[in-house]
Amino acid sequence: MKNFLLFGLILLLALNLSSCKTTRNMKYFQDLNTDVQKGIPRQAPEYLIKTEDNLYIDIKSMNAEVSQLFSPSKSTSNSGGTQSDFGQTSSQYLNGYLVNQRGMIILPVIGEVSVIGLTEEAAQDAIQKKVGEYFKDATVKIRILTYKITILGEVKNPGVYFNYNKSITILEALGMANGTTDNASVRKLLVIRTTNTGSKSYRLDLTEKKMMTSEAFYLLPNDVLYVDPDKYKNLPLNSTLFTITLSAVTSTILVLSYLKK
Repeated sequence: MKNFLLFGLILLLALNLSSCKTTRNMKYFQDLNTDVQKGIPRQAPEYLIKTEDNLYIDIKSMNAEVSQLFSPSKSTSNSGGTQSDFGQTSSQYLNGYLVNQRGMIILPVIGEVSVIGLTEEAAQDAIQKKVGEYFKDATVKIRILTYKITILGEVKNPGVYFNYNKSITILEALGMANGTTDNASVRKLLVIRTTNTGSKSYRLDLTEKKMMTSEAFYLLPNDVLYVDPDKYKNLPLNSTLFTITLSAVTSTILVLSYLKK
């Protein structure tokens, strides 16, 4: 009887431990040391404007009528300003300039300006040059409004997130989603990226420093980040589940031992 109970205890403990992970298995960049890591992370890529991108374009002039021409939603009586016009996704859609299928945006009076395949800075220079042909004192500033990423899978807050910086890393994206869940596999991340020729996918392992040299370490507009589930739950060995299981087994042994007497 004692041998049977001992075997049962060992079996239950083995099953419980096999369903958990140590904290080491949950750590990012396990092979990263304190030395200078040359080439890590890789340089953030320059995003090239594509069709269906939505651009914020601000054209200002000493002439209030000229400024009003390019931003008709803004008026001297509108106290909301830029935040009111672009603070919501629907406002961005209505007030932004959409890149059409021919890679053009259409500006009032000026007409079409080609921006496809240009960086944000190059597109700003191209628009500035075109605007300068009509209005000598006007200045141009543009930003990409459709810099959104979708985060799915084993994260605490999956959803669509907008980025208003020049770049965003996978680590920052996971931070926006409030980190991974207890069921996440940090060794299995998937990034799906839309290109001009189709979709491209990347597999990344957060436990390895070489992940920071991947093309997908910096996410681009419209990327999808998916965190795979793991067959084991990420629980530390001193978790509540372990304690409860051990207590239940111990209590059972004591009861059986008492009844045997």
